Amino acid sequence: MGAKRKVLENSFLYTFSALLVKAIGFFLLPVYTLFLTPKDYGIINLINSFTQVAIFIVAFSLYSAVIRFYADYKDDREKLKRFYGTVITFIFISSSAFVSLGLIFNNVLISWFFKGIFFYPIVLIALLNLTFFSLHTIHQSILQGMQQGKKLTIINLSVFSLQVCLNLFFIGVLKLGAVGVLLATFIINIGYFIYMVFDLTKNNLITFCVDMKILREALSYSVPIMPHNLSTHIASFASRVFINNSGTLALVGLYSIASQFGLLIDTVQASVNKAFAPWFYDMMNTSKEESKKDVVSLSHFLLILYSLLYMGIGLFSQEVIIIMTNERYLMAWTVIPILVIGFSVKSIYYFYVNILFYYKNASRKIFIATITGSFSDIVLAFVLVPRYGMYGAAVAFLIAKIIIVAIVVFISKKYNDIGYRVTGMLKIVVPSLLFMGGGLYFSYSKYMTVFSWINLLFKSGILITYLVYLYLINRKM
Repeated sequence: MGAKRKVLENSFLYTFSALLVKAIGFFLLPVYTLFLTPKDYGIINLINSFTQVAIFIVAFSLYSAVIRFYADYKDDREKLKRFYGTVITFIFISSSAFVSLGLIFNNVLISWFFKGIFFYPIVLIALLNLTFFSLHTIHQSILQGMQQGKKLTIINLSVFSLQVCLNLFFIGVLKLGAVGVLLATFIINIGYFIYMVFDLTKNNLITFCVDMKILREALSYSVPIMPHNLSTHIASFASRVFINNSGTLALVGLYSIASQFGLLIDTVQASVNKAFAPWFYDMMNTSKEESKKDVVSLSHFLLILYSLLYMGIGLFSQEVIIIMTNERYLMAWTVIPILVIGFSVKSIYYFYVNILFYYKNASRKIFIATITGSFSDIVLAFVLVPRYGMYGAAVAFLIAKIIIVAIVVFISKKYNDIGYRVTGMLKIVVPSLLFMGGGLYFSYSKYMTVFSWINLLFKSGILITYLVYLYLINRKM
């Protein structure tokens, strides 16, 4: 029970801190939509999507290796120090080379990915930020691997506070628009890099070097995962590129507002999984039948909590957008329920994929699922976006998640059947989506562009009914 409690405690801490950093765009929606036009917001999100793709390229997905290999090296301090030092040095060199190529081929970047955006200063700032953001993410992964949830939360609280202050100054006072937001992020990541070096040195956790043996071992684990980590982000980036090319940057802005709500769900799921995965690996190492039962029971409990999140975001995103944003962004809410369904499907993926990450040979096969699903996402978006705009991008995303989950479940069954059952998980997920659909009836049919107290009360009644349903079905748990 102590271990389970640790998972839940770190799940909360990781989720809380990750929401502050990764979902800062959501918390600052009132500010962004007041001072930024939909075009500005579209520029920021197109740049951010590019950055999310690029950091996995420059780091060769070593974030995953940092978390996984800590369990192997934690009892050998000298090897752990050389491991961290090797990873950080390698990423610094790799990202610097990537940035240099970006500067050389800047015209290609603009013509392929950033139609309507000036290279100087917007894309230039994004490129310069890449090295520091990559190392920021590595330090976060180090803390997660060591299960230092409280420390990570304090750090992210500080980062969030500074980010808010700088954003308000650059876009509210200096009126720098999209450039201001990107410049604030750049400054924050430079400051974080300085702190990272200080923190690792102070705690005797780093020896700056390039140990080729350690690097080869780490890369042999992380490189096969690269397609898995990259494909999802590439699909998200591609959707925005297609929306921009077939529409406008303003439409990218609207879709990005909707995606912020989806990001909340994914951030919660990913953060919980960061706490769940180390405990899961420990349970798998024990090889006890009782441990597998604990894994299944905790997984179902977490899935129930996720279903409440789906309901809350799916039902009330309309009211939140009306209250928090400028009227220019109002219609963004209509695409959110489609994204919610997609992320609810993805929640099943998070549990099954841990089986593949546990078996090092199996981790090499994860890319099959993500590449197939993401390729489908890109193809469907290419076909649907010109005709249906952001709704086409959302539908493509949903179908891709179904494909990815199906493949991951199939592959994982070949390695270990812990006791997970897709049908059992769907019995939790599907009812929440049906209740959500019923609660949105009047929003789509009668109150699409206006706030209504009657509609809000109706949704609240649906949510209460779902809570009663959950209690009756799961009262033993």
